[in-house]
Amino acid sequence: MRIGSAVRWLAALILTVCASLLAAQSFDLDRDREPVISLDGMWRFHPGDSPKVPEVQSNGQAAKLWAQPGFDDTNWPLLRSDDSWSDQGYPNMSGYGWYRFTVHVPPGPQPKSLMLAPIITSFEVYVDGRLVGRSGDMPPHVIPNTRMHPQVFPLTLAGSSTSRDVLVAIRVWHSPMWANYVGGGPYRGGHLAGDSSILEIEQHHQAVTRNSHFIDYYSYSIASGIIGIAILCLFLFRPAEREYLWFALMLLAQSMDSVLYVSKEIYAFPPVPIYDLSDGICAALNFFAAFCFFSKVLRYHARRIGRVCLGFVVISPFAAILYWPGWASPATSATIQLIFLLPAAMWIFFVLGKRALAGNLDARLLLFPTLLDLGFFVADNVAIVLNQAGLTRLPRILERPLPLPPFTMQTGVFLHIFFLLAMLVFLIRRFALARQQEEKISLEREAGRQIQLILLPDRLDQSKYFTVECAYCPAEQVGGDFFQQMADDDGGMTIVIGDVSGKGLAAATMVSLLVGAIRAEASHGANPATLLASLNERMMGRSRGGFTTCLAARFSASGVMTVANAGHLPPYINGMELEIPGALPLGIVGGTEYETTTVQLTAGDYITFMTDGVPEAQTKAGELYGFERTRLVSTQPADRIAHAACSFGQSDDITAVTAVYSGAAVPAPAV
Repeated sequence: MRIGSAVRWLAALILTVCASLLAAQSFDLDRDREPVISLDGMWRFHPGDSPKVPEVQSNGQAAKLWAQPGFDDTNWPLLRSDDSWSDQGYPNMSGYGWYRFTVHVPPGPQPKSLMLAPIITSFEVYVDGRLVGRSGDMPPHVIPNTRMHPQVFPLTLAGSSTSRDVLVAIRVWHSPMWANYVGGGPYRGGHLAGDSSILEIEQHHQAVTRNSHFIDYYSYSIASGIIGIAILCLFLFRPAEREYLWFALMLLAQSMDSVLYVSKEIYAFPPVPIYDLSDGICAALNFFAAFCFFSKVLRYHARRIGRVCLGFVVISPFAAILYWPGWASPATSATIQLIFLLPAAMWIFFVLGKRALAGNLDARLLLFPTLLDLGFFVADNVAIVLNQAGLTRLPRILERPLPLPPFTMQTGVFLHIFFLLAMLVFLIRRFALARQQEEKISLEREAGRQIQLILLPDRLDQSKYFTVECAYCPAEQVGGDFFQQMADDDGGMTIVIGDVSGKGLAAATMVSLLVGAIRAEASHGANPATLLASLNERMMGRSRGGFTTCLAARFSASGVMTVANAGHLPPYINGMELEIPGALPLGIVGGTEYETTTVQLTAGDYITFMTDGVPEAQTKAGELYGFERTRLVSTQPADRIAHAACSFGQSDDITAVTAVYSGAAVPAPAV
């Protein structure tokens, strides 16, 4: 036990002494720092392009004098590398400009690279007179480079055992169409030189940092696109409500515009002319859809001035590219496009304000968000135009990102979201009200249908000398056709058939009024002419501009049929139309007298009554069923007549009634 304890104490003592002899790790900020140096500082600058020298490079092009290491640039002025040449004594300068500076490369085994911050608009990089890379195209190409990420170029191709100086020359071409409002050359700092692997990491870091500035537009493009597709599907289910279509087009246009903006800023795609035209098309589609949306929901139809506004909106995208062929300056081109869009915006503001002052709840809900969203768009574009015209040096002065940790959000995107929220609240409210109205109408129609079913004749209205069948097919859930059959105590009966102009609940309400009057008159034994005259007087002042056709027929047990007609189709007897005098429909002229026609029936006679829905049945190609087909089918049972007309193409309520006289001395045969 004592030996073991002594060994442990000895081991602890040895470890303590060794630990005290070890030194802590030392870091040297000068010796151990990463081999990267900032190139932000003063660069030599010269406007214009370099003359060529007889020497030919490996790419087959003549060498540039100003790119050669031995060229004397001591008389060139010095410009800061973190600002454009436009802000350093060369305002509105376009065309070529050259920068030169020297990098001292220490000895080392690794090759070195050069990372340049974004340069407007296109440029080439030369190292010791040799072209090592370019960004964008040089003239005669006219599409400038819009790549805004830092780019890495080789500075040395291999390591070296000795230090040396490397001459870097940058040939910049600045597009003349941008020169009056966008400075040429570098516009911010961040130029580096050093180890290639470190610069690649830094390039990726800066790209990720820049991409995060557009996360608001990226997110809004996804959200507005998904909601737009959902609203478009809602329109497909409810095509009569076009406000869903226009709202969906607004959102899809904004989504596509955001996608284009993010793609241009991050990937420099599409090329500037295509982007300008596509952006103009998206803006025009947004304004066009907004114009139609507010016209629909506020019930303010576009008259001549509205059509003129829409015409300007349609041609506005083409004004966005007038400066490419040189027909106008960029400021003039943007101004024309904005002028074409302004009438539609002012019209929307006017209609919203007018309806809001009149107490329209929809207009009051949408007025403020619309003023903010469209108003900001107009104000922001005015600021851009002023900047392009050189009247202000502050581009997009209204677009200041709002701090929403951990990110920021552009003011325009925030107002888009606010407007979208207001529109969704409006549409949800509108959809709920529409559903309530549909349910109310459905209940009313069902009530009307139940009333019509109650008013149909029952078995107590049958006569033993006649076999009567009826088929009724309304064009809607509730129709305007009516039919009544009433038997008397002597074995006879009265049949009344008619058609109220119109369809739906209003026609069904008029039918219920007529049926009550018909049964009241028939109970008093009125003949057909007297019955129609009484119905005509009851209908006066109640038709609301419409009318009612009606035919009344009274049958005796001995087979005598007395008929009076008020503008209705005559009956058919054994497939032949009965010639009877016509008269005005009910409810048009008061005091109208109706003539009667008497026919003696024999046993087996087949009498058919029908409404005009049978001969007026129509195919999709416009072909009518017609009276000849009606005559041929008139000897068929009522359900076959109705089925034939419905199958041909129903366009109105269809009612068919057939009656077979069996004779007073024998039972009625079944049909």
